[in-house]
Formats: sequence, C-alpha cells, structure tokens
Amino acid sequence: MVGITMVLAIAICIFGAAVLFAWLSRPFSDLIPVVAPAAQVQPTAAPAGQPPAQEDQQAIEPQAQPTQPPAAAPTVSATADDFKPTHQIAAGQSVNFRTGPSVSDSVIIALPPATPLQYLDEDAPATGPNEGNRWMRFRTEDGQEGWVLEILTEPYQP
Repeated sequence: MVGITMVLAIAICIFGAAVLFAWLSRPFSDLIPVVAPAAQVQPTAAPAGQPPAQEDQQAIEPQAQPTQPPAAAPTVSATADDFKPTHQIAAGQSVNFRTGPSVSDSVIIALPPATPLQYLDEDAPATGPNEGNRWMRFRTEDGQEGWVLEILTEPYQP
C-alpha cells in the first residue's frame, strides 16, 4: 500500500511540475532563448525538366503543417555599410529576436549579450506585465530585421 501511495505521489509531482513549467514559460519566453533547429532549411528546387538529385530526395522529409498562419518572414534589406548600431543586447543573457512585437510571434534567432543593433524608428506597445513599456524594431549587423523588448536592450557601447 505504501508503494502505491509513493508512485501516485511521484506521478502527481511530475505532472504538476510539467503544468507549472508550461504555464510559466509563456510570460517568460523572452528570457528563455529558443533556437530553431537547423533541420528546417528548405532544399532548393531542381531546374525545370530535371528530377532532383538522389541525395536531395533523401534529405526531403515531410514537415508538420503549422496550426496558425506563418508570420511575415524577416527581411534582409540593408548592407553592412548601412549598419549604424544604436543599441545592444543587455548583459547577462541571450534574447529572442522575433518576427513581430509579441511573445507569440516566432523567434528568428537568439541574440547573445552585447550584440549590436540598429533601431529602425518603429515601436509597438508591450501587452504583457513582464514586458516593460514597448517593443522596438531593430536590424542586426547581418541585415536581419526583427523585434526585441526595450527592457532587454541598452545604448550601444563600442
């Protein structure tokens, strides 16, 4: 009887911890970097009239359909010469660089501390209690554009 009680208590603790983690991960998702797996790279199409190479056929795997429409793809529009850093990621932890101004928007990449960013003069109000005042749109040195919470950045220091 004691053994059954212990197994039941352990199962309740494990289930409770999983529920608590799932509940807390949403408001703190910008503090927990999420990096997309490298396997999501799409293969290029073969020229018209030619079948894909044998190794391309083996590398193509079916992907699960998204449950919500995909967010706008990050734009890469500037050259390295146009990049003038105004902000950087605050020290201490990496930060999620997102496709839109919300923790529900997909993550482009996790930016390490001190990553230089160029502010694009566009912002949006933050909606969550732990998000600070606003989201800011930035460009990275390699030309990717995305959104970061203002409280996770600081003025650029070379």
